[in-house]
Amino acid sequence: MFYDLWLLAALWLGTTAIMVMLRMYFDADSFVKQEAAISGDWEVPTFLSCIAAMYFFFTYFWVKNGQTLAMQTWRIRIVNNNMENISYAQAYKRLTLAILSFSCLGLGYLWALFDKDGLSLHDKFSGTHLILTPKRK
Repeated sequence: MFYDLWLLAALWLGTTAIMVMLRMYFDADSFVKQEAAISGDWEVPTFLSCIAAMYFFFTYFWVKNGQTLAMQTWRIRIVNNNMENISYAQAYKRLTLAILSFSCLGLGYLWALFDKDGLSLHDKFSGTHLILTPKRK
């Protein structure tokens, strides 16, 4: 998760930069008044675009090959119960539940310590699980 957080931070910085450029184009008067780059009417759209970018990032890579770049480093892969790549519906559900698990002081992640299959809550309810891929020779 720590490695993915760095990738996500870079994605959010890029998304915010795009929103600042859009504000400069559509609301140039705010820069003449020396307002903050993202303020007022632009706060919510910027926040929502960052959330959308996060959803796109994770769901795309999870569905495409079951791994983000950070997961490839640790040889971790997300699969469904049939050991196949997950669907977009599973990816959206998993990410939403993972965010909720994290926001509840990580209780959804700690659940894996007590689950008989070692699944976190977001894996259990989305029908996914993590596997360790073999090392390349």
